[in-house]
Amino acid sequence: MASGREEQENSPGASSPHLVAVTVAVMTAIILNVLDITIVNVALPHMEGSLHANSNQITWALTTYMLAMVIVTPLTGLLVERFGQRRLILWSVSGFLLCSALSGQSHTLTEIVLWRFFQGVFGASLVPVGQAILVESYPREKRGVAMATLGMGTMLGPIVGPVLGGYLTENLSWRWNFYVNLPVGVVALVMLFFYAPDFGRKSQPRPLDFLGLVWMAVGLGGLQMVLSLGDQDNWFSSRFIIGSSIVSCLGLFLFAIHSLETAHPVVNLRLLKDRALALASLGIGLFGLALYGTMVVLPIYLQNYMGYEAQTAGLVMAPQGVGSWISMWMAGWLLNRGANPRIMISAGVLLGSLGTWLSLHYNLDISPAWIVWPGVIRGLGLGLVSIPLFTLAFSTLSKAETPEGSGIFNLMRNLGGSIGIAFVSTIMTEEAQSAWNQMGGHVNPFSPALYRYFGMTNIHGQTQWAVLGQMLERQAAMRGILDAFVFLLGAFVAVLLIVLAMKPRRR
Repeated sequence: MASGREEQENSPGASSPHLVAVTVAVMTAIILNVLDITIVNVALPHMEGSLHANSNQITWALTTYMLAMVIVTPLTGLLVERFGQRRLILWSVSGFLLCSALSGQSHTLTEIVLWRFFQGVFGASLVPVGQAILVESYPREKRGVAMATLGMGTMLGPIVGPVLGGYLTENLSWRWNFYVNLPVGVVALVMLFFYAPDFGRKSQPRPLDFLGLVWMAVGLGGLQMVLSLGDQDNWFSSRFIIGSSIVSCLGLFLFAIHSLETAHPVVNLRLLKDRALALASLGIGLFGLALYGTMVVLPIYLQNYMGYEAQTAGLVMAPQGVGSWISMWMAGWLLNRGANPRIMISAGVLLGSLGTWLSLHYNLDISPAWIVWPGVIRGLGLGLVSIPLFTLAFSTLSKAETPEGSGIFNLMRNLGGSIGIAFVSTIMTEEAQSAWNQMGGHVNPFSPALYRYFGMTNIHGQTQWAVLGQMLERQAAMRGILDAFVFLLGAFVAVLLIVLAMKPRRR
């Protein structure tokens, strides 16, 4: 009997006197992982010169990190069975910090790509294992607080990352985007060493499904490559993207068939028979799409077309994070008092949709207040969506199923984020080009009104056509940005449809 049971299965995590320390340590580790997805973005132009790379090559520092994340995240349940949650999170934090230091020391493109890949390998388990630790440490009636704390950590990265990355890059060096992990990470590592509970390890773990692992790596790896490189390679005009898409579809198909037929799959896809986990995972994928899609649109809009510096743009975007933090704590408080998660998610979707709809009225002449307040409203909605989704996802899973369910759940969040970034980038590019062609077609070089306009601006010669081209480019880009917000609004509406299909039940 003991062979199939977890260590310390019956020990009540909620009775631990170190619950606060565990919560702080887990939240810190999660923040480091999520922060590194966004903090490096603003440093890429500075990294190009130091590492002798062009703009396309340097994006591999981001692609390889996400590639490792999507491959390793679903393996969380298998790793927990073999090593236990405590040992796994200690190894993950230690490896993550080591690779952060080595990434900061990189002097060639090959080095940064290699160490970023391994940083993603070690960081992939931090969110699902931390999630499982908090779920198991808190009693069921207080899991709302645990999920609120976890959500604050996952939301902090996308909000603070661009601000902190811009400050460190401008005032110190791009290398400090990696070194900043070390002091905070060491504190988290020490706290986890002393206080992290040890759940999940089995004396007889399932055997390694090597073939399933290969198919999963091929399928998810190919999908991440397509999403990361599709926009810059013009999608299916590229033979590489076509080949990667075919390989990805084949790998995912064979992985699904193999996992459903084998007795001990590397990832137990049968867990998706649980209605709550399946729908919540789909919902969190759309949530990741909306969150990371917004984090792509706003910096481009603010820095490239509104003329904000990186730090200023980050400060204007920060109130969205404040709104998320407020609503997350509110969500945890309400869940602890028996509030209906479906109603909370619906309210969050409506707030998120309202904030995004207000963004459809952006233009190139608005004040910062018109960016701040829609962001606050959208942030309030994001917080009310994420925490109840976390709670619903694990409401019907046993303790033994929680680590693997958490891996699937967080994989969907990462994939949703990648899809959001890819689709939003493509929409802005394609729609801006379309708008340029439409508006440019209405410019008549023989129009008297055009020359009267040039006369009022005191611009003459070839300069006047350059100025006109810049105006068209800015207005066309604005059209692309607004179309991207329309797409994000659709993502919020889709979450509402998923909520209506949810019928949570208790085992």
